[in-house]
Amino acid sequence: MKKLFLLPMAIFMMSFQFLQADGYIASYSIKVSDVPAFAKSFDGLMSSDFGKTFPGTVTLGHFAFNGYDDATHAVVISYDSEADMATGTQMFYTPTFGAFLNEVQDISEPVEQSLNRKLMSGGNNNQADNSVYTTYYMSVKNPNKYAAAWKKLIDAQVEDGNISGSYGLRAHTHGNNSYYSHYAYTGSTNIESAIEEQKNLMQSSSFATFSKNVKREVKKTTMMVVMATYNYPNS
Repeated sequence: MKKLFLLPMAIFMMSFQFLQADGYIASYSIKVSDVPAFAKSFDGLMSSDFGKTFPGTVTLGHFAFNGYDDATHAVVISYDSEADMATGTQMFYTPTFGAFLNEVQDISEPVEQSLNRKLMSGGNNNQADNSVYTTYYMSVKNPNKYAAAWKKLIDAQVEDGNISGSYGLRAHTHGNNSYYSHYAYTGSTNIESAIEEQKNLMQSSSFATFSKNVKREVKKTTMMVVMATYNYPNS
């Protein structure tokens, strides 16, 4: 089931749990010159049998803030397993997807593609509370130490009620390996919540402890606003 452009803002009961994660995230960033036309074509693809049988949750998002990167939008795919990732990627070599690429070739330009393994996931997965994603791309020297410190930080933020949506830590596996090794993200209900939650994070004692105990180089921080989602769990 799709949710296009305007996500419902209903209130749900929130249940925060920390989970070891399985699966992969594939991300395709794009420079789009005609957003309505691209979104219409993409919606047509995902509303077809191709989209209905696609083995992953697909998000089309617009970068509100993306640094010097030329990409204006991204298609982010969440796969639950290696088998789903392999099947989904293979579907990009079908005539249906080829026809979609031909349809949007004059209004879009691929910028970057990456595959990331899910390390940890948790939080509130209600779709309405994940309308905006803040993502921190970084280079990490000691992944195990970083993951342990990040979990303590997230646990503290959850206890303080400072994450309205989901959260996760991912390890980069395919793409430009010289750029970043990991990324962490948080989901928020809206842009105002995303800004407020980031401000609270940066001012918290748990973040001060985290920054003191880990070595990492933050490469970029982005904010992506969700335009459409497809095959969302429980939707």
